[in-house]
Amino acid sequence: MNNLSDRPNATTQTARHMATSFEYLAAGLGIGAALSILLAPKSGQETRKWIASKCLNAVDTANEKVRQSRVHVKDIMDRGQQQVSEAVAAGRDAIGKSKQAAS
Repeated sequence: MNNLSDRPNATTQTARHMATSFEYLAAGLGIGAALSILLAPKSGQETRKWIASKCLNAVDTANEKVRQSRVHVKDIMDRGQQQVSEAVAAGRDAIGKSKQAAS
């Protein structure tokens, strides 16, 4: 029998092809970066210092982004807490007024 399930899905094949292409691209970029560092006109010590400074800069940048994200999340949480507090206070006022009107 020739069911639809027996035939490969064109979308699945396209996705696999794109994933494979991306893997080859990433591998090529990695190999190219490694070769460019190895064949650079700098000495080994200069290259190590350059790599170390780049890594430290990346760590510093990541730490700064994390700090900014924490501040941003804290601000959002504070605003949300303020809005909830205001809503609870408004609800209590409404309940108090309805109790006064009923008595």
